[in-house]
Amino acid sequence: MKFLQTLINLIYGFSADTSYRKFNKDTKNAGEINKQVLQEILRLNAATTYGQSYKFYGLHPEDYKKQVPLTYYQDYEGFIDEIAAGKENVLTSDPIIYFGLSSGTTGKQKRIPVTSRSRKIVTMAMMLLQEGLLRQALPSARKGGRGLLLMNMLQSSNSSAGIPTGSGTSGGVQSMRKVLPYFWTTPMEVLALPDQKEANYLHLLFALKDRDLAYIMAPFASGVVQLLGVLEERYQELVEDIKIGSISSKLNLAPEIRADLENQVAPDPQRARELEWAYQKGMVHIVPRIWPKLSHVSCVAGGSFSVYEPKLKFYTGQLPIYSAVYGATESLIGLSPRVNEPTYVLVPRAGYFEFIKAEEIDAVNPATLNLNEVKVGETYEIVITNYAGFYRYRLGDIVKVVDFYNESPVVEFLYRKGQLLNIAGEKTSEEAVRLAMTQTMETLKQRIVDFTITLDLSSAVGKYAFYLEVESDGVKSEELSRLCDTLETKLYAANPRYRAGVESHRIAPCVVHLVRSGTFDRLRQELVKRGASLNQVKIPRAIQDARLIELLESNRLKG
Repeated sequence: MKFLQTLINLIYGFSADTSYRKFNKDTKNAGEINKQVLQEILRLNAATTYGQSYKFYGLHPEDYKKQVPLTYYQDYEGFIDEIAAGKENVLTSDPIIYFGLSSGTTGKQKRIPVTSRSRKIVTMAMMLLQEGLLRQALPSARKGGRGLLLMNMLQSSNSSAGIPTGSGTSGGVQSMRKVLPYFWTTPMEVLALPDQKEANYLHLLFALKDRDLAYIMAPFASGVVQLLGVLEERYQELVEDIKIGSISSKLNLAPEIRADLENQVAPDPQRARELEWAYQKGMVHIVPRIWPKLSHVSCVAGGSFSVYEPKLKFYTGQLPIYSAVYGATESLIGLSPRVNEPTYVLVPRAGYFEFIKAEEIDAVNPATLNLNEVKVGETYEIVITNYAGFYRYRLGDIVKVVDFYNESPVVEFLYRKGQLLNIAGEKTSEEAVRLAMTQTMETLKQRIVDFTITLDLSSAVGKYAFYLEVESDGVKSEELSRLCDTLETKLYAANPRYRAGVESHRIAPCVVHLVRSGTFDRLRQELVKRGASLNQVKIPRAIQDARLIELLESNRLKG
């Protein structure tokens, strides 16, 4: 096993470096490569129902913009219903092999078509190109080794024609099941467990057994914080399981799964002693003590996820954070070329990209720019054409171009278009709310677990209502009052139009409601019930859904 592991690491490293060199070459001619991608997509799908409707055959890239309209998900729902029922050659000539479910955090859940070709593009980018970029940015990652992968493979259901559906990531992980033991410590059985807390315990158990763990990987920082929260709560229990080679009887596992997993847990009293020693200094910076060879934590930690960064750093200390991937169920968009910086270089071969200037987003038929026409410092909405049947699709993501990597733009995600707060024309973005809360957190003595915001329109003049969970329920009224005042001041700075609205009495001053411990876990569970993936679920920073607001209200701390 050890020789084979070393051989796989060498082959993987060579393949990752090769992928990086090809990507580097592509980005030196990103605009032309991206047009070639569009031409290939049009050629492949010219004979489809959609392609015939818009005369894809022989269509030039510039004519494509004139002939094919900008689209939203609702433009595809009828076609997707047909595909789900078994009809072929509708949106793509390639068969639809899977429906990825959107995370369900902004409106109705969507079924996103996936083909073998589109899945391969994402898998190769996330397995090889991501590793190649990381090896350039963080030389210590070159040593290789297995990591802890926080992912699941839950399949929700099948369509009437038998097409499987599940989270956007689970299908890709399924396709790698044969090589999984050589890259990650978690057994396959754990990835299919429906209870995230029980899965987290087992993720930790098998990772803790490996003193040479190389990295921790998860979609989002919130997932890593939840994982390490389980480590803090059940540390002694985990150590005891490792010492005697068992799996806690408190876990509700099917007998056959328990038996299979227990066969993989041999007693290791020496490792248990190492873990007991690491715990003597408490949970502060525990991660590098229990895994001294860990090179980094890979998860999206910027944007709305920055609220989790203080707690993440509490556990991980100065370990580099690699916000590896920017993507959606619909498409891979970019990969990060740097550690500790959540910015992403667009991958020219992932799909065809267009950009709508921020000031034209609300226009009836806005003009678009190509990948090589955007400017540093400007803000845009991303439009994608992918290999799985979405054409000129308005993703709703608003990004800022912060740099260029050769000729490919480097972007920072700002917010989702549908998550603007707007009472009186102030249009406060998710980014402005995040910035205000991050700055306010620095003045608060207690750590924030999570937060969200709603529009309170119960009075004649509406206001922003923040729901805040802190690590302790005990916040004095005068401290809460100061918190509210500070938050209001930071909102003024983040969005001057909000300040103008408050000062002109068109918007009432914001309010802060504290909620009980565990409220945001309950909110996540509600989102999972709606179809969000266990480890992909995101807490929306702006909530308008009445049932979610009711959940928050029912958990408010009075006084």
